[in-house]
Amino acid sequence: MKHDKQDRRSQRTRRLVNSAFLELLSEKRYDAITVQDILDQAGIGRSTFYSHYVDKDDVHTSLIEDMLERMNQQLSKERGAHGVMPSLQLFQHIQDDHKHFRALTAGQTGERLWEAVQAALGKSIEQTLASDATADSPGPVPLPVVSSYLAGAFLNLLKWWVQSGMPYSPEEMDRMFRLLALPGVTAALDRTGDSAVQGHPAA
Repeated sequence: MKHDKQDRRSQRTRRLVNSAFLELLSEKRYDAITVQDILDQAGIGRSTFYSHYVDKDDVHTSLIEDMLERMNQQLSKERGAHGVMPSLQLFQHIQDDHKHFRALTAGQTGERLWEAVQAALGKSIEQTLASDATADSPGPVPLPVVSSYLAGAFLNLLKWWVQSGMPYSPEEMDRMFRLLALPGVTAALDRTGDSAVQGHPAA
């Protein structure tokens, strides 16, 4: 029972710190944020903070890991059910959490998140294509190349969408992404009837 209370207290502290750090990121540059700022925003003491984190970089890393874990869970859950990748669901997920996502991806520190997301997305796409029943005969372009291209194309479009203030709905972004990306992917795989590519939503 004592251990459960400690776990709940630890989880509560982490939620407070993460929430405080995200709020601060939306207000000021990463370099301008101090540990004291986090303590004041979270309403906790210095000893409590340092019993859970090394410094503010550790908080930032923790937030990125949490976001990647949620994204990987979503990709694993929906792998193959929405074509090569659940692009519509990803656009919707980012829209629902756009404030936090924008805060985490702002400035130079945001490149860490973009790189990590691209690596995770590329891996998921490659696994989906490799598990397709028609993948026995490789197309003219290796799957790792196709996966890297598609993940990069999606994230470049996603980055533009977020930084432009999301001028289009997730459904519109998904439609445009599939129109732009699908022909090249289909040609690279050379599988005219490939359901993993042409299913709805196709990408």
